[in-house]
Amino acid sequence: MPDSQPPSPDGVRADSRAPIGRNRQFRLLFLCLLVIGAGNSMLLAVAPPLVRQLGLSDSSVGWIFSLSALLWVLMSPGWGRASDRHGRKPIAALGLAAYAVSMASFGLVVMLGLNGLITGFWLFTWLMLARAIFGAFGSASSPAAQAYIADRTTRYERTEQIAGLTAAFALGQAFGPAICAALAARFGLVFPIWLVAVLAAAASYAIWRYLPENTPPKTERPKSEWRESLKLVTDKRISAFLLYGFALSVVAGVTVQVFGLFTMDRLGVEGREGAELTAAGFMVNALALLATQMAILPRIKLGPRGMMAWGAGLLAFGVAIQIIAPSLGALLVAQAVQGLGAGLARPGFTGGASVAVEPHEQGAAAGLVVAVNGAGFVFSPLVGGVVYETVGMNAPLIITVALLLAMFAFVLVSRRLRAVRTIEPPPSEPTTPG
Repeated sequence: MPDSQPPSPDGVRADSRAPIGRNRQFRLLFLCLLVIGAGNSMLLAVAPPLVRQLGLSDSSVGWIFSLSALLWVLMSPGWGRASDRHGRKPIAALGLAAYAVSMASFGLVVMLGLNGLITGFWLFTWLMLARAIFGAFGSASSPAAQAYIADRTTRYERTEQIAGLTAAFALGQAFGPAICAALAARFGLVFPIWLVAVLAAAASYAIWRYLPENTPPKTERPKSEWRESLKLVTDKRISAFLLYGFALSVVAGVTVQVFGLFTMDRLGVEGREGAELTAAGFMVNALALLATQMAILPRIKLGPRGMMAWGAGLLAFGVAIQIIAPSLGALLVAQAVQGLGAGLARPGFTGGASVAVEPHEQGAAAGLVVAVNGAGFVFSPLVGGVVYETVGMNAPLIITVALLLAMFAFVLVSRRLRAVRTIEPPPSEPTTPG
C-alpha cells in the first residue's frame, strides 16, 4: 500500500518524518485538541459545585455527560466519513465551532439558573441540551484531525504521530483543573466556561483560515455516512482494534468516575479537601500519559499490538495498586502507573486501526475510533457508580482488573491483530506517491 506523500496541491510538503510539533499544520491541530482537552477537564471540575449551587442533585452531572457521550458515539462515525467526502478542514472547523457554541450555551444557562430565571426540571434539561451540542456536533473535530494526520504519515510512523496528537488532549486534561481552579477563585465558577468558548471559537477560525487542505472532497454520488462507516465495524481488518478500544473506554469511564469517591472513602476526607486530592490524582495520571506519548513512545518503537499488550498490563497493575493503596502517596503512584498504561494502550489501538485500512477509509476508521473512545462513558455509571454503591468500593476496580487481563490475553491470541502489517518498505524500495 502506498505510504509516501508528495507535495500537496496547496504547496505544503507533508514531512511525515518530522515530530508532531514540527510541522505547522500538526502544531495547529495539536493546539486545537489541547483546547478541547482543557475545556472538558475544566467543565468536569466546575460542574459538581455548580449543580449544587443551582439546586440540582449530584447525579444530574452524570446524566448530563452521559447524554453527550451517547451522542458522541452515535455521531463520530458519520463525521469521520464526512471528512472523507468534504475534506478534513471544514469538518474539524465545524466541530470546534460547535464546541464553542456548546460551552457558551452551557455558561448562559448556568447564569440564568444562578439568577433564578430557570429552575428545576427546565434548568436540568437546558444544561443537558447545551452539553449535547458538543456530543452531536463537537464530535466532528477529533476524527477529522486524526484522519488529517493519517493522510500525511506512512504506515510505520502513523501510530507515533497520532499518539502525539492525542497527547495534546492529555496535556489539556492535565493542566485544565489547575487553571480552572485559579480562574474560578478569582473570577467565579462560570468564567472558565466562557473562556473555553472563546478559545474554541478562535481555534475554529484558525483551522478554517490557516490549515492546509490537500484531501479534496470526493465527487461520487453521496452515500450514507453512517452506513459506510458501520461497514467497517465487522471488517476483519479493524474489528479487533475496535473491540479492544471499547473495552479500554469502559475501563477509562469506570476509573475516572470511581477515583474521586474511592479517594474520599479510603482517606476519610470530604468536600473541598476531597476535591483537591482527586484533582491531584487526575493531574498525575494525565502527566504520566503525556510523558509516555511524548517522551517514551518515540524511543521504544513498539508496534500497535505491543503497545496494546503493555498498556493493558500496566493499567491492570495500576488499578491493583489502587485497590490496596493505604495512603495518598500510594494512590498517586497508582494513577501514575495507570497513566503510563493508558499512554500506551490508547495510541496503540488508535494507530493500529488507522494502519489496518486503506487511505480512502481513514476518515471512517477515525470516526469509529473516536466513537468507541466515548462509548465507555455511556455505560460507566452502571459498571462504576451502581456497583460502587451496592457492592462495595473495591468491586468496580476488581471488575476493571479482570477486564484488563482479558484484554491483555485477547491481544496475545488475536489472529486479526497479528495480521496487521506495520513495517514500512525498506529505504531502497521505491514507493508510489499517495
